[in-house]
Amino acid sequence: MGYGGSRRDASERIGQSGDGGLDGITKVDRLGLDTMYIQAKRWQGSVGRPEIQKFVGALQGQQAKKGVFVTASSCTAEVFHHAFRITTRGPPAATR
Repeated sequence: MGYGGSRRDASERIGQSGDGGLDGITKVDRLGLDTMYIQAKRWQGSVGRPEIQKFVGALQGQQAKKGVFVTASSCTAEVFHHAFRITTRGPPAATR
């Protein structure tokens, strides 16, 4: 029936480098009713707590229920501590 669109339509790039906001949206279910917002950071140093706080604020601005923060860099211990405190649906899926 095509409710959620094709696989090609499942994700959308909404940001660009240096914009400080969300970078993409992906449809989580086949109907396209549940969405997840994505923030990607390519940094030289460690990602700190202020970046996670900005991401959470951007998610709240979209009234988003799900979000994924992706980085090829490392994160400070403070990031993990903060992420575990703000979640309301269980601990985040984060690795060190």
